[in-house]
Amino acid sequence: MEQISKKFNNVNVESNILYIIATPIGNLADISIRALKVLSSLDIILCEDTRITRKLLKNYDIKPRKLLVYNDQSTQKHRQLILDKIKHSKNKIGLVSDAGTPLISDPGYKLVKECIKNMIKITHIPGASSLTSSLVLSGLPSNNFFFGGFLEKGKVKRKLQLENALNLTYSSIWYESPNRLNETLKLIIEINNNALISVLRELTKLNEEVLIGSPSHVYDQISKKTKLRGEIVLVISNNSKIHYTENMILDLIEKDFSELSTKELATHISNKTGLPKKIIYNKIIEYKSK
Repeated sequence: MEQISKKFNNVNVESNILYIIATPIGNLADISIRALKVLSSLDIILCEDTRITRKLLKNYDIKPRKLLVYNDQSTQKHRQLILDKIKHSKNKIGLVSDAGTPLISDPGYKLVKECIKNMIKITHIPGASSLTSSLVLSGLPSNNFFFGGFLEKGKVKRKLQLENALNLTYSSIWYESPNRLNETLKLIIEINNNALISVLRELTKLNEEVLIGSPSHVYDQISKKTKLRGEIVLVISNNSKIHYTENMILDLIEKDFSELSTKELATHISNKTGLPKKIIYNKIIEYKSK
């Protein structure tokens, strides 16, 4: 690490600028050398939760001079104090969020807006983002997409958001609470179970999981889990034919295996997936022989 960082000694950190710095979304190794150099050079780091930022800095032996809280509860008065520090002191100041890129569904945009208004220079140290990681891993069309941020807490407003998303001709990306995910998936099933969705969780971590398929298929997989933690990313597409994997077909076989005959089950799954009945029939025979 030390040998690599020497090659970046020309990273220049100045005062009177707000540095917007992307941090890892899970795996602490997902941070750039430039970001580490900037973080180690700052006098003040603005962060959502000092405990989370301190953990990241400790992992890289960075001893911050000062950590200040800037989050959803921060007021205009608080922002003005920060602007004064940037503009009228020699302090080198940066902004981070708890995870990922600041300003993406994050209170940092209000501060950046005020910086622009007050002609204060801002610069971005790019890095990890759950938005782009989810799009890459979702298996859904990524050439054109819409980011909707967090889904509404209220069921009526959330259903309207989902209806609009399912009417789009391109993919849409949403953040959702693990506590509401089952209810949200039921709403999607109710609106259009022919859509293709992807649910992603624990991104970049040891237990990273990506579930892809019809809303009912993904719901079946999620409902088997006892407890979900962390941020959930939901990607929705109404413009794709589902590509059924071996595991997805196996799940469909297991679901109704005990209730239907081989012939009936082959017909049922063929109608659901659009796959040839003969292929499904052979898969069921293989399953029975195990």
